[in-house]
Amino acid sequence: MRYTYTITDADGKSETVKNMSWKKAFKNIIVKDNKFNGSVSYTNKKDNAQTKVIKNGKIQREKY
Repeated sequence: MRYTYTITDADGKSETVKNMSWKKAFKNIIVKDNKFNGSVSYTNKKDNAQTKVIKNGKIQREKY
């Protein structure tokens, strides 16, 4: 697999998952628990660290 995702839930439990893309990793999380609360961290193809926050099964976006 191309990327390694570290999934941390609201309780602080961590799990490492390998997937080819962010969309597939996100879908995998939602299939397991559709009301997931936590965060996902990974390194993108340009070697920049990314962290996504998920609340109630939806990605929280920054408001500008």
